[in-house]
Amino acid sequence: AHLPPWLVHCLAHPILGPITMFFIWLLLLTAALVFLLSLRLRRMRRGRRLRVELLWVLPLLFTLLAGTIFAFSPPPLLGWLASGAALLVGAVLGWQRARLVRLEVDPLTHQLSLRESPVALLFIMGIIGLRALLRTVGAQEAAALHLRALVVSDVLVALALGLVVTQRLAMFRRARALLAEARTA
Repeated sequence: AHLPPWLVHCLAHPILGPITMFFIWLLLLTAALVFLLSLRLRRMRRGRRLRVELLWVLPLLFTLLAGTIFAFSPPPLLGWLASGAALLVGAVLGWQRARLVRLEVDPLTHQLSLRESPVALLFIMGIIGLRALLRTVGAQEAAALHLRALVVSDVLVALALGLVVTQRLAMFRRARALLAEARTA
């Protein structure tokens, strides 16, 4: 395939070449993101089975991972304080995320299903954006405050831990209550 002459000229230019390539990659990345989000939104419309007995697995794995990270590379005092604050912020975000998930019980089989709202997808995208911002700003501030780069990653690990554990715990409590209500009805 031949490229249009204006694009060949732009790509060959010492200043416009990198800028043109950046915008091409940005366009491709945006198209891929829109495609993936449309697939995710389509899949979210259908409910999927919720297995209450497995809700503890992911929090356990995250807790073990976070514990290992903090055990092998303990942060300084400021890092512990920042990680504790991030854990609390993650817990609030996890609780909010759990609220955005609709749990339903089949009245005949008492089988649970969950359905995420499109708002939940936007919420997760916001969290990912916040994480990227924290990583960028945190790395710059870490250099200015003479902190180790690992402190920034410790804070992000604590944020993820709080989010995952709280979300799963809130979903477990809601699912258990819904099942108890369905069995008594």
